[in-house]
Amino acid sequence: MRTFSKLFGSSPFVPLQSHMEKVSSCIDSTLEMFEAFGRGDHEQVEHLAGVISQLEHEADQVKHDIQDHLPKGMFLPIDRARILEILSTQDNIADKCENMAVQLTLKRLEMLEPLREDFWKFLKKNFEAFHVARDIIVQLDELL
Repeated sequence: MRTFSKLFGSSPFVPLQSHMEKVSSCIDSTLEMFEAFGRGDHEQVEHLAGVISQLEHEADQVKHDIQDHLPKGMFLPIDRARILEILSTQDNIADKCENMAVQLTLKRLEMLEPLREDFWKFLKKNFEAFHVARDIIVQLDELL
């Protein structure tokens, strides 16, 4: 029986879920950063930009670990290329969080009042879309 289970390998979804948790931390901190930006709290924006950068780095470490240790066996429950594609998409989200954090620290800007309401609607919709994607990743192991 052990030989049979080795043939199929371990679930590739658990590492993807671990990476998504790091990405989710980046997203949560990005929301906090935008809230601080909306209040004009530039010190908090700079602090959270550092936190986001650290979280993105941790997500990159998890990504590299997955890439280095993803089984190359013949019988993965999902094609290896698809797993790497999902991983790349998740990584892009964390990268974008870090990019926004850096951009908000380059110059101390204030949010324009006429744009405030539309900006928050746009931001809320983006965060909702992310949370739906995160929920899908969390449930992937149920496919097995």
